[in-house]
Amino acid sequence: MFIKLDHGGAVSSSQINHRPEPSPRPPIARPKNSEPLLRETVENAPLPVEHLGALKGPTQAVADLTAAPIEIAFQSILAMSALAVQHHVNVETIAGTTPTNLFMITVAASGERKSSCDKLATAAAHAWEEEHYPSYLTALQAYEVDQSVYHSEMRQAVKSRLDNVADAALPERPLAPVLPRKILSDMTVEGLCRHFDDGDPSIGIFADEGGQFFGGYGMSRDQPLKTSAWLSKLLDGAPINRTRAGSTQATYRNRRGSLHMMIQPGIAENVFGSDVLRDQGLLSRMLIASPPSRIGHRFIELSDLQAEKRAASEAVLKAFEERMGHLLRSSPQDHESSLEVHPRCLPLSPDARALLVNFGNHIEAAQRPGGNLATITGFASKAAEQAARIAGILTIIGDETYEEVSPETMRDALRIMGWYVAEAQRLLDTGTIDPTVKLAQDLLNWLHARYADAPFAKRDIVRLGPSKARDAKTVDSLLTFLQAQGRIQQKQSDTKATRWELVHDA
Repeated sequence: MFIKLDHGGAVSSSQINHRPEPSPRPPIARPKNSEPLLRETVENAPLPVEHLGALKGPTQAVADLTAAPIEIAFQSILAMSALAVQHHVNVETIAGTTPTNLFMITVAASGERKSSCDKLATAAAHAWEEEHYPSYLTALQAYEVDQSVYHSEMRQAVKSRLDNVADAALPERPLAPVLPRKILSDMTVEGLCRHFDDGDPSIGIFADEGGQFFGGYGMSRDQPLKTSAWLSKLLDGAPINRTRAGSTQATYRNRRGSLHMMIQPGIAENVFGSDVLRDQGLLSRMLIASPPSRIGHRFIELSDLQAEKRAASEAVLKAFEERMGHLLRSSPQDHESSLEVHPRCLPLSPDARALLVNFGNHIEAAQRPGGNLATITGFASKAAEQAARIAGILTIIGDETYEEVSPETMRDALRIMGWYVAEAQRLLDTGTIDPTVKLAQDLLNWLHARYADAPFAKRDIVRLGPSKARDAKTVDSLLTFLQAQGRIQQKQSDTKATRWELVHDA
């Protein structure tokens, strides 16, 4: 006869009456500690360099000249290309047309040479501003004179009307010259409205320190929703209304703006975890890249071969700068309003359209519950449209006279967009990270590197630990948290100072 015991064992009745002396209890298994406190980050997918089309050469040149990750170089090159193309064409999509401007975010730590990439990529825009600014100042002086004449003639016309002169003609108001500013780096909604009052209608909002934007007034307190909604309209090419007390009401039509913000990882966590930016939809409109660091691997080589390679890269980049300058200076058509853009429509070839439809269907299927893209449906739903925008940009960079998007260019655009979808899935499907848990994970990693088999004291962490965990109060709370998680335990010691040790896997 066998009896089932509480702990799952089975013994006979005779064994119950004649039980041997109990053996020493085995040690209690310590918790498995190979699992991190935070979910591990998925590895980056490689940028499809062979499918960058006309942007492959400039991207590789910027990466070679700066030794920055090639993904950062590509982000800068693509953003500049969008700025140069957006006033030339809208592009056909699966349903209707869409502008060709882009919104982008690059995540990289300080020292990854974000500024160097941005400087090289946007050189043509800055040169365009310098080229047009002297003539703007001359036109501004003439405008101020015309304004004085206008006000004088207006006063005379008013006097004539008061004297019952029925045919007194009203003077024509002079038009202010357009401010030749292509790149704005520090932006608020009010500032953009002010720019569009008399500034260039096709701009780039580019910042190599995007934390100034996400940490500035435009994203403070009750501003994020308004700023996000305004920017979303700018990306979509929709009319933007300004209606507020103390300001003249205005509607800005036919404006274009591309955006590229370079931010550090800590800021990115706050941005990607923002419920407002997610719910409003601004994040789902962003093309995001966060490449692995190259710091520690950027060794300088002095050789004739390296000098030749650098010279070749500079030549490629010079040709790109000239191409960007040509597109910035040219316009597809003249129009009576210099404060608006009127791009032509760039259609898709039948084969290119078939490729885009197939891509859109594939992305749609992946958004079903349990699908690969079910957690980023906002971004995924716009993937086909974004691919069409990229295809339009690649087409016009090649030749602004092209009449349609070719299937070859669409294939390149779809490969690029596939990479962006993978990046969005990796970076946006994270949820909000508790800063205490993140700091605890950083401390745990540091302890495993330094005290894997040795005890440690609080003062060791305060003196040498992670930079954000070097005050006694923070260390106390982190040690309490890690002890509660079963990752560390107090070690008995004859000294007065409390010491801990790591709890390893059983």
